[in-house]
Amino acid sequence: MTNIITDNGQMYTTPGFWTTAGAVVAGSAVQSAALKSSNFITKPIIKEMKKTSQSCDNKTLRAAINDAFTNSKLIQNGVELLDVKLPKDNSNLSANKKLHEAISNSLPKFFRNTRYGDIAVEVIKDMIETGNNAAYFVKPKKIGINIDKLGTSAFHEIGHAINHNQSKVWKLIQGMRLPSMLALGVFSLTALFKRKKMEGEQPVNTFDKVTTFIKDNVGKLVLASFVPIVSEELMATSRGNRMAKKLLPSELFTKVKKTNRLGAATYISSALLTAFAAFAASKTRDAIAKPKPVN
Repeated sequence: MTNIITDNGQMYTTPGFWTTAGAVVAGSAVQSAALKSSNFITKPIIKEMKKTSQSCDNKTLRAAINDAFTNSKLIQNGVELLDVKLPKDNSNLSANKKLHEAISNSLPKFFRNTRYGDIAVEVIKDMIETGNNAAYFVKPKKIGINIDKLGTSAFHEIGHAINHNQSKVWKLIQGMRLPSMLALGVFSLTALFKRKKMEGEQPVNTFDKVTTFIKDNVGKLVLASFVPIVSEELMATSRGNRMAKKLLPSELFTKVKKTNRLGAATYISSALLTAFAAFAASKTRDAIAKPKPVN
């Protein structure tokens, strides 16, 4: 416990260690609960994406995907399109094996060969095989998708590959994904652990000024961290839609656009929800561990 004296001469005493620790734990719980609520948004969206994709004529869709991939010249860039199946189908195990390797190679080396790395690989692989996701893996240059389950998303993933291999600007923006995720983590943790300044209390040094700014603006900063991620996602969708429009009948193209809009909605809602979660966690911590005035 320490004493604070503000510019107007008011004295406050800060809460003790256990009160502060409890406040941080409570704030963290609120943040976790808010983030978990994203399932109520994303699950119906993914379900609708799969339903829309599987209502397409698969033969026509598959032919257009192969044409889009060939016309994109990504093959010359060393990119491979992996059309995976559910393991029980036992029809394209080589693609499934390559997907496993692609996911593993995309993980950081220090994490890759650990138990948790193995779990991460299996979780991501299962999501793609079941059609609950599709992805372009930058380092191994592989597009993983189950065309039978989520084929309409293939054009979007081809768009990601074009961003990475054929545009210096968008490759740079795409590369900002990990730093952006790390930044929003730093912002969220800072706001959670940092005590809010009392009215009239001044920062004591540069570090205190910076962390106070983060504390006071955490929602905006977390939201800003998503700008490169969402921008690159939208660019991938724009490229994908342009390719699909040239190759598909209007009815199927409409379904591709719908799927891509739903996919974009998951990223935008995730950005808003993550920003809200960080803000709510900070406010919860402050409400529990607030300095008390000394009369």
